[in-house]
Amino acid sequence: MSVNRSGTQTHFTYIHDNFKKNLMSVNYSTDFYRSVKSLSLFAVGGLAVIAACQLLALFFGLGQIISPDSIVESFAVEGEPDTSFWQLLQGLVYLLQLPVYIFTIVFFLIWLNRAHKNLAPLRAQNMEFSSGWAVGWWFIPFANLVKPYQVMQEVWRESDPDFDAGSGFLSNSAGTAPGYMSLWWAFWIISNIFSNICSRVYDPENMSTVAISGYLFVITGIVSIIAAVLAIKVVRDITRRQDERYENLGPLNENQPPSPPSFDTPNYAQA
Repeated sequence: MSVNRSGTQTHFTYIHDNFKKNLMSVNYSTDFYRSVKSLSLFAVGGLAVIAACQLLALFFGLGQIISPDSIVESFAVEGEPDTSFWQLLQGLVYLLQLPVYIFTIVFFLIWLNRAHKNLAPLRAQNMEFSSGWAVGWWFIPFANLVKPYQVMQEVWRESDPDFDAGSGFLSNSAGTAPGYMSLWWAFWIISNIFSNICSRVYDPENMSTVAISGYLFVITGIVSIIAAVLAIKVVRDITRRQDERYENLGPLNENQPPSPPSFDTPNYAQA
């Protein structure tokens, strides 16, 4: 049996050239679409627990208003100031809410960062912010009163599922964020203001401030619950809009993780 050295050499040359061509044509960009649905579940779950904690604080605040003189008998020591029963419960709610609050902030910002990164593979047209600053603006004093809201508007607008990939136009309703998003941001800021006031007034050993702090806890609870419910709606709606837009645009092969290169080899006749 004779070996066709010319044919074998041509065969390996073809594989080598094909490999180089496939390797150079593969797009190794990491900027591909990832659904934020899983991340949204953590953010929504944390917001729901925060709302539940605020509901408890609201009820305890009503207790402070109705019965401000209630004290913890087991803590009563002669010569020492009395400890308010209701404010002691408020302290326990705060201890419960603190780790949940941190957990929620972390996952909300992770969700937001990933949602903003999705805008590029979703073919966003008018992006003002980077994905890094979409998170960074939350930590800049004074600017964090406006910029994060503008980031959320951008993510909402550029996640419009009715976007026409051919013309590059959004639907008529996508120019501005919905009214409830503005309400969410307003209640978020107000809830933070009242939370700071509550933390300064709170003193379980000062019975003269029990009723006053009770009113503050009730107001803070109402505002915070509304803010949490609206935040849940914002997260869920943006998540839904991005998934729908991705489906409407079709497979974005050029923005997906590259598949291994394939090689088509010619058939050579056996010598």
